Amino acid sequence: FKNDREIFLIAVTKDGSALENANEEFKNDREIVLAAVTQYGRALEYASVELKNDRDIVLAAVTRYGYGLEYANEELQDDYEIVLTAVTEDGSALKYASSELKNDREFVLAAVTENGD
Repeated sequence: FKNDREIFLIAVTKDGSALENANEEFKNDREIVLAAVTQYGRALEYASVELKNDRDIVLAAVTRYGYGLEYANEELQDDYEIVLTAVTEDGSALKYASSELKNDREFVLAAVTENGD
């Protein structure tokens, strides 16, 4: 069943961490990866490089696991909405934000306000 896409999609919907053991084809399958990170944000770590660059997938991941910002590409680490979402979920994710955002007073103020810390 490990190579059966339909069964694997159901599996990651219930346990996104299953993406870790997926074959490369599934790690590069947008629907499978989106289902995995929606259930378990940390699954972004196991996605293909291409899908780590997909804004929708990264946003879904950091909504559940802010620290997942670590696995996003530099461009997405500079995306205001993605980084704010990540920092709101986990304030320590700020360390993976771009230098531009970390040095933007308004952004940091919004992030701290959203995070409540």
